Amino acid sequence: MKTTLWKPRTPISLWNEGDEWLEDFWKSSPLQLPEVFRRQGYPAANLSDDGNEFVATFDVPGLEEKDLEVQVMGSQLVLKGERKWESEKKEKECFRSESQYGAFQRSIPLPEGLNFEPKAMVAKLEKGVLEVRIPKLEPKPATRIKIEARR
Repeated sequence: MKTTLWKPRTPISLWNEGDEWLEDFWKSSPLQLPEVFRRQGYPAANLSDDGNEFVATFDVPGLEEKDLEVQVMGSQLVLKGERKWESEKKEKECFRSESQYGAFQRSIPLPEGLNFEPKAMVAKLEKGVLEVRIPKLEPKPATRIKIEARR
């Protein structure tokens, strides 16, 4: 016979058991959420800094430039868009769809020291990847300010 250590239940242990039960339920349930809703963010983003500019790339397969909007709001790079369900797909009987449709918005915090002039920023869409490039500001040399004395 296997012996087990008896532990008295406390309100905290009951809380933890409840969390574990709910987590197990969602993992094994036929009502499990599709993976697209469990992801961190949509669309997927890759961020880099090559020393001269900040580069953000977003995976947006099947979308065209008319479906997307990129803007800087405060210190955030905001990507908005909409992926529409094609009418010919609606007529077919669909057994499973893991693609995400509808409007989306993704905000990325920007590092300090970027040039937010609209003419300086570049966004290109190629083969389902949106690339946004924001150059860094050039460091300005120190400038001496003349002091005027009033009498």
